[in-house]
Amino acid sequence: MHRGLVEVVFPWCATLRKYVHMAHEMTLKWLKQHCKENGGYGTPSLNDKLYLHFQGFDRIQNLEAYTGLKSLFLEGNGLEDLEGLQECKELRCLFAQQNMITSIPESLPVSLSTLHVSNTNLSRIENVARLVDLQTLQASKCKLKTLDSITELKHCAQLSTVDLQQNEIDGDPDSMVALFQSMPKLACLYLQGNPIVSSVRQYRKRMIASVPTLAYLDDRPVFELERVCAEAWAVGGLDAEKATRKAFKDEEEAKQKRDHQYLADLREKSKAKRDALAEKGKKALADLGLSDSDGEYEPEEEPPELGAARAKLAQYEARPGEEEPPELTAARAVASTQNKTDQGVSTRPWQPLWGPDKSAERNDTETTDEIGMLAGLSDMAGVAQESQGGQGRGGAAGRAAEVSKAETDENEAPSSFEKTTSAPVTDDTCLDELD
Repeated sequence: MHRGLVEVVFPWCATLRKYVHMAHEMTLKWLKQHCKENGGYGTPSLNDKLYLHFQGFDRIQNLEAYTGLKSLFLEGNGLEDLEGLQECKELRCLFAQQNMITSIPESLPVSLSTLHVSNTNLSRIENVARLVDLQTLQASKCKLKTLDSITELKHCAQLSTVDLQQNEIDGDPDSMVALFQSMPKLACLYLQGNPIVSSVRQYRKRMIASVPTLAYLDDRPVFELERVCAEAWAVGGLDAEKATRKAFKDEEEAKQKRDHQYLADLREKSKAKRDALAEKGKKALADLGLSDSDGEYEPEEEPPELGAARAKLAQYEARPGEEEPPELTAARAVASTQNKTDQGVSTRPWQPLWGPDKSAERNDTETTDEIGMLAGLSDMAGVAQESQGGQGRGGAAGRAAEVSKAETDENEAPSSFEKTTSAPVTDDTCLDELD
């Protein structure tokens, strides 16, 4: 009577109740439509994944046709048990966290490798010994209180990851260590948040030393140094742990030195091999009368006279307002450093050769010192040109000599022949030649 009155007064309540009822039941029609909406197939057996999380289901049903399922997501529903998966023979991963599950049924497919039942009302882990392929079990934040509620885990030979953190497990510390020590492939273990952890003396060291396959414990991984130190502590106490830690670090340093030396030797061998091949190639080219330059420019050695002149000029400061070659600048910096070291005096200040008081009286005639310097530079240019022979590429001194010669030739008076040939020719002369 009351329901009918509500439906009459509020017609939309009937429609709302209909959809709410459907959301709590896995009907064949709803499952098919849900698969299509989430990128699945209309044919149930073709689906290998099924996403049914946060749908408000209170039980599992109508999944008999989904025989090809490998992953099933049931997180965040109101499931009280995991019955109804008997026909999913190929199921590998079952995610049923955040439900109201109180137990693990015997009807779960034996093909399961991952079982996630965290945040449930599970008070005992049972019926998992028959899951011969089970590798990962996550049961954190459940209602587990005693070691007896998890003892069946020792029969799971393939179990490598166990998450039991944030439960209420308590009991004998030695029994707990023996339980996890009996798991031959245990690699990751999460036990923090249980009362039994605080009752184990040197909990982390003891667990690492007792479970040789353990690679991750609670909040961080187990590195090699921590393992060897824990094993030494279990045998000889704190002194043995310190000695082992020191020996491990010494071995690491020695290994780094060996690696460094090996790379250095390898580099030297490679360089020697390259040099030997280069010499062999040069010798072969020399036997054939060829050059190994491959047409590339090879700078020639500068004459010693040029180097001596640069060294002499480097003893003076640069002439103000004038540019100079970078080689001279570098030589001046070296000379300045050397003078400061030897005598405490840097380069001498530059002054005109005719003296600071005779600048206004200087005429176009060069002084004797200037003439001597110019003669020296000319001699150096001549030596550089002669050292080049007849080759097409020359040094800076050779090019300077050629430029000086060209300028001299241009300044000379033209010969009588040049004067004759350069005289203007009139049109009549051209006509006479044509006749």
